[in-house]
Amino acid sequence: MNKLQKSSIVLLSISGLIGLVRGIRMTFYPADDSLLFPYPQEMMKASVFSNYSVLGWIVFFLIGVFSVLAIAAIFLKIRNFAYLIIVEGIFLSFFTLTHVLYAGFGMIHLFILPLCIATVILGVLQTPREF
Repeated sequence: MNKLQKSSIVLLSISGLIGLVRGIRMTFYPADDSLLFPYPQEMMKASVFSNYSVLGWIVFFLIGVFSVLAIAAIFLKIRNFAYLIIVEGIFLSFFTLTHVLYAGFGMIHLFILPLCIATVILGVLQTPREF
């Protein structure tokens, strides 16, 4: 396993852990006020969702579970694992930019936005050279 694959595993582990925790938090404990994950009900009024449960499941699967699947593809040496890394970076970027536009820029975005960009770049650098 080379350095790029190890770096991808680290970044995907971070994003997967964040996706799993935030997805479960949004799904099962949406109305609780928390210092780490504040989700006020007023924010749901302007969105297409009626509550945080559906959004929590989306985050859980598209960010959390998909990161775990991408890590498994790296360990199993599936030839096109780099494309899974790129797609995960796109999911992360989409959700992060949507959150910035909707809720404003927060301190967590200083950490997540470089993670999104680095994930996409690592995926692109590992794509199979076919030509």
